[in-house]
Amino acid sequence: MLYVTACYAGVFALDKDFNVAAFSLFPRDAATIKERLHVLRKGVTTPELDEVLATAKDKALVTDLGFEYEGFEITREPGNPGAQYAASNVRKLAVETGFVKDQQELNALLSELARLETKEKLKAKPNKDKIVAQAVASIEDLTEIANVMSERLHEWYGIYHPELERKTRDNEKYAQAIVDGAKREEDTIGTYIEEDDLEQIRLHAAETVDLFGLKRDYEMYLERAMPGVAPNTTAVAGPILAAKMIKHAGSLERLAKMPASTIQLLGAEKALFRFMKSRKQGARDARPPKYGLLFTHPYIQHAPQEKRGKVARALAAKISMAAKTDFYSKEDRSETYKTDLEKKVKEIMAEK
Repeated sequence: MLYVTACYAGVFALDKDFNVAAFSLFPRDAATIKERLHVLRKGVTTPELDEVLATAKDKALVTDLGFEYEGFEITREPGNPGAQYAASNVRKLAVETGFVKDQQELNALLSELARLETKEKLKAKPNKDKIVAQAVASIEDLTEIANVMSERLHEWYGIYHPELERKTRDNEKYAQAIVDGAKREEDTIGTYIEEDDLEQIRLHAAETVDLFGLKRDYEMYLERAMPGVAPNTTAVAGPILAAKMIKHAGSLERLAKMPASTIQLLGAEKALFRFMKSRKQGARDARPPKYGLLFTHPYIQHAPQEKRGKVARALAAKISMAAKTDFYSKEDRSETYKTDLEKKVKEIMAEK
């Protein structure tokens, strides 16, 4: 059995121990890589996939891609162990297979890919709610890439200056400190490295800072755009949470058609599924989730644990009303909804 998957470097066939059995690299061009990954996920073959399968001796394949290929027994399994390994070890695979010569070259390529993806996702769409939904997806992409690069930066710079990590746990501040030339202590336990090595780490840190900056730009964009897309929902939920809920629902229309109970658990589908599965298996102490995306709302964050469920229900009910108003009547009742919600939450807090 072979795992067949694709990552930024190319198409890979891995054996059960995740050793590379065959591979074919993408051209080292961000636009081409983005297009290749897109068509592979849609089930279209590429020259790289053809090359890997032509050399595959094992005809039993497990893949997260959508292709069909004559002569192979294909099991489609999204998130399979091979796909997870390739995604987690893309840096190792990229260097060991000669896709890039070093981490600096890969960082530049990943940054360009991130910019292409976010730029494409923010192109004009027929409906404004679809635009902000794509902006949310772009922020999620940038967060994932920035976190991966931050993890590498901590490990890399930690060889030279391990004490810096104790001074700041914030990934962006950590990267910025390196860009600004953070000085290590005289009694450091870090290892001496050459200035050229340090320069490569600073370049990596600078790219990481840029990604965090781009993410912040898109968050500011959402804060500007959301009052024009869904003023009532934005007033009740806040611009970022409102945009996330529209994205998760699929559109403002779909959010408007959802009952309050569904809105309350939007984003908690996996937890709800685990609860239902546990109950089915006889686990009587299993508890259902009380909220999903709503957890980030200040009213829930500041509520005592025992009252969060009631606050979540009140918040979901008001968001449901606000979304319906935004989609159907287009009337701006944001101040009324905010006042009503604030009053309801105060009543819940006053209950004994």
